[in-house]
Amino acid sequence: MAMLLSGLWAVAQDQTFTVSGEVRSDVKEVIITMRAQKPVEIARVPVQSGLFTYTGTQPKDAVLGVGTDKYYQPFVNDGTPLQVFFVDNVNGDMKVEGMPLLVMAGSDQNIQFAKADREISKYNDEFSATLAQLQAQATPDNLEQLQEQAMAASQKAIDGMVAELMKYRSTLIPVAYLPDLSQMMTYSQLKEFMTPDAPYYNHPQLEQVKSVFEAMSLKQPGQPYHDVTANDMYGREHKLSEYCGRGNYVLVDFWASWCGPCRQEMPTVVECYNLYHGKKNFEVVGISLDEKEGAWKAAVTKLGMAWPQLCDLKGWSSPAAAAYGVQAIPSNVLVDPQGQIIATDLRGEQLKATLAELFE
Repeated sequence: MAMLLSGLWAVAQDQTFTVSGEVRSDVKEVIITMRAQKPVEIARVPVQSGLFTYTGTQPKDAVLGVGTDKYYQPFVNDGTPLQVFFVDNVNGDMKVEGMPLLVMAGSDQNIQFAKADREISKYNDEFSATLAQLQAQATPDNLEQLQEQAMAASQKAIDGMVAELMKYRSTLIPVAYLPDLSQMMTYSQLKEFMTPDAPYYNHPQLEQVKSVFEAMSLKQPGQPYHDVTANDMYGREHKLSEYCGRGNYVLVDFWASWCGPCRQEMPTVVECYNLYHGKKNFEVVGISLDEKEGAWKAAVTKLGMAWPQLCDLKGWSSPAAAAYGVQAIPSNVLVDPQGQIIATDLRGEQLKATLAELFE
């Protein structure tokens, strides 16, 4: 239905746009793209003496891009002609690779777009630089520590990009970033953007983001747990209702044998299980997103996972993953004795602290 509506929108509201500008004189062509889930090339525009201009027709308010194979500036097709320059911010020389475009003339919205893109790109660049430094320092002995630093740097970058994007909720600019960024945002961060009166809310390119938000809503605290069915390691069918809502706290843990972060997190889950199972009313139920039975069973044994394990061998197509809106793993939900979700995606020290608060 979303695809159908997007198609109707594109046909019914086409609008002419013009984009022109200047690049370094040795650049031969500029690429115009439609910035959808997968960027679609619209045109390759010849450059003459460093100048280019292009006029075309695309859906009104579509997010387009102008640039090269290595860099592009997103903009909104709002009907106002756009003039752009590739500018070296250090000395003013014309440059193409790696430098943001400066909007010299256009709508207020697209002038803001250029500013937003530069600021958001800074967080990406900082994270890439940090990651390169950590990779250069990596040894077998410090790998776990560096991975934690990388995760912290990643979260810092995500938080920074989200904070910057929040400034532009009165425009269509979030359409360009939310489809990718939403996969890494927390529920509370994404909720700030999911307001029906926002100008971008009904934009066709936001349909996937709405799906992500709806999926994330399924496992938020306050929701009842969702019953699912899968087989254990011996081929016997079990329901989650055999464990949840029966007087115990239950950690429903989504993982897979092929998931590196899941394997890194598992010693923490094992530690918590050994500490509280049998002494407190605490259970763990593993739900694997594996597709290969042998790999799943071998990982359970190797990682010392002594709790019930369920798997339907359907991978990301698992109904269990869909029931809890699992977009990435490791992921988990903590269910209280009455069967209500009270926490989600607890990892590392946060998982230990949450359980300690409950049981100690």
